[in-house]
Amino acid sequence: MKSLSYQEAVLLLPLVVDGEATESERAAFFESMNQYPGLREEYQTAVQIKEIIKQKLPRYSAPDHLKKSILFKLENLDLKEIAADSAEKKEVFKREPFRKQINGNPKKTKGILFRYISAAAVILIITLATLRLLDQITSDTSSEEIFIVENVAAYHFQLAGGQLIEPHWHIHSVTDAEALLSEQFDLNLTVPPIYGAQFAGIVMSEFVENYQAPLLEYVQEDLGETIYIFVLDVNDITTHKKLKRHDEAVKNCVNSHDFYVSEIDGHHVVSWMWENNWYTAISNHNGYDLASLIVPLNP
Repeated sequence: MKSLSYQEAVLLLPLVVDGEATESERAAFFESMNQYPGLREEYQTAVQIKEIIKQKLPRYSAPDHLKKSILFKLENLDLKEIAADSAEKKEVFKREPFRKQINGNPKKTKGILFRYISAAAVILIITLATLRLLDQITSDTSSEEIFIVENVAAYHFQLAGGQLIEPHWHIHSVTDAEALLSEQFDLNLTVPPIYGAQFAGIVMSEFVENYQAPLLEYVQEDLGETIYIFVLDVNDITTHKKLKRHDEAVKNCVNSHDFYVSEIDGHHVVSWMWENNWYTAISNHNGYDLASLIVPLNP
C-alpha cells in the first residue's frame, strides 16, 4: 500500500482503533505516524477514550421509556433519505475508488474529507460529553467507583430528556402514593405536595445497578415541565458499596427544613432529609425556585 497523506491517515484512524482495518492499512497507518507526529497523539487519545468508556460506562438494561422513544424515532425516520445517504457512504469507503478520487479530484476530495472529519469531530464531542457526565456521576475513592446520589439523579433526568416517564402506578393523590409505597414495598416516606404541580405517579426505578428506588413524578401542565424526586433510605446508601450522598448536602441538611442545591451538568439538584430518607429533586427550574415550591420545606 502506498504511503498515506495526513488526511487519509485520519480517515483510517477509527478503523484502526476499532480493529476493522486490513493488515496493509494498519501497516500504512502506523508508518504514517513517523511522518506526521500529531497523528500519534490523535491515535493515543482515541485509544484512551475507548478504554475509559469501556471501563467506566456501566451496563444497564435500557428503560422502557427509552426503548419506546427510540422505536418512535425509528418509525418516523425518512428511510429513503437514509438509504440514499448510506449508498453514498458505501461508495466513498470502497477503498480503491476512494483513493482515485483523492488523487484525481482535489475539490471533491476536500468536500468528502470535510464531511467525514466533521462527523468525526461530532462523535468526539459526544464522547467527551459522555465522559464528562460519567466523571460527574462517579468519584474515585481508592480503586472503587462511587456513585454520588445527586449526580445519578441528574443522569436519569437527562437520559429521559426531562420528560415524564410512564409511571408504574398512575396516582394523583400523595396520600394514596404513601399508602401504596408502605403496603407494597414497606417504605414509610413522605410524598411532598408541590405548589402548582400535579402528582403524576410512581416509577420504581433502577437507580443504580441492582438497586431500586421510588421516583416520584410531578407535572406542571401549564409550563410543560416535569419534576422528579428520588427517595432513598439513608441506611441503604450507607450500606451500599458504591453509593454516597453529596458531601456538602450532608453537612447542610440537618433539620427538616434544610435543603442544599448542587449544580450538576447545568441542572440544579435539590437535596434534603426527612426522618431517615434522602430526597433528591430535579427539574429544569432553578434549584432555589424548585425548593420554594416543595410545600413541607416551606411551612
